[in-house]
Amino acid sequence: MVTVRQSVFVVPAVSHIAERMGYFTSAGLEVVTTTVPSSRAQQADLVEDRVDVAITATDNLFAWGAAGSDIVLIGQIETTTDLALLLRPGLGSLDELDAVRLAVDAPANGFAVVAYAMMARLGRAGLADGAGQHEGTPYEVVEVGGVTERFEALATGAVDATLVAPPLDEIGQQQGMSVAMRVQELTSAYPGLGIVARRAKLDTAAGSVAAYLAALDDALGWMRGAGPGGVAAELTAAGFGPAAVRSVLVTIPQTLAPASDALAALVRLRQETGMTIAGAPAPADLIDLRPLRIARLHDPAVRSH
Repeated sequence: MVTVRQSVFVVPAVSHIAERMGYFTSAGLEVVTTTVPSSRAQQADLVEDRVDVAITATDNLFAWGAAGSDIVLIGQIETTTDLALLLRPGLGSLDELDAVRLAVDAPANGFAVVAYAMMARLGRAGLADGAGQHEGTPYEVVEVGGVTERFEALATGAVDATLVAPPLDEIGQQQGMSVAMRVQELTSAYPGLGIVARRAKLDTAAGSVAAYLAALDDALGWMRGAGPGGVAAELTAAGFGPAAVRSVLVTIPQTLAPASDALAALVRLRQETGMTIAGAPAPADLIDLRPLRIARLHDPAVRSH
C-alpha cells in the first residue's frame, strides 16, 4: 500500500465514497486525511511536505502563485461550490446594521473574494487589506479561519456575516441564521473545489497522485451510476445532512479535469472587486494535467468506466 496524504477543510463526498466503496484500497492506496483550520495552514502543509494533495478553493492558487508557490490545480471534484453569505442569528438583513463584521479565512484569497463581491452587490463598501473600494456603507473584514471556525464565530455573534457551503447554510438557518445571497447570483461559472499539489511533488510522486485521482474518478463514476437514491443513502450513512446531499447531487462533475475557463471566471470576479493580484499566474499556468494523463483521465472522452 502507498500512502497519500490529503488536506481538507471538510472531507468531501467523493472522498467518502472512494473510502467507503474501497476504491482507494483497490488502487493500492492508504489515504490519510488532515483537517486544516485555514488556507494558510493548508498552504504551509503543502509547502513543507506534510501532505501530498489538498482540496481547496481554487482561487487560493492566484495568491499562492503570486507569492512564488509551485502549487497547481490537478483536478476538480465538483462543478461548482454552492456558497451562501450567511448572517448571524437574529440578523435578517445587512441593512439592519451600520457596521458589519465579515469573517473570512484569508483576506486576499479563497472564498473571501466571493464574499466581497456579494457585499458590494448588497451595497457595502470599504474593504480592508488592500481590496477595492465600492459605493456603499463600509464594513470590517475579520480574519477568523476555515469554514468551521467562521461558522462558530457567526453562531456566537462574534461576527455578523460569513461565507459557507452546505450543510452549514441549512444548519445555520435551523439556528436562526439567514442567507443574504448565493454565489449563483454573482456568476454561473464559479468553479467547484479543486485538488491541488506542488509541481515538485508531481515530479517525484506523479504515479501515486494519479492512482489517487483514478480512485476518485471511480467514486464519481459510482455516484453517477447509483442515481440520486443510491448516492443519498450512502452519504446519509456517512453523516451528510439533507442540504449537503442535495448540493452533492447537483454538482457531480462528468470529469475530474479542471477547466481554465472556470479559473478565468475567478479572474473576472477579482477584477470586479478590485482585487487583482500583481504577479499572479495566468489561469492556464495554474493547471498541471500530468497525473490525469497518467491515469488516462485528462480527456473527458477517455474514461475507466
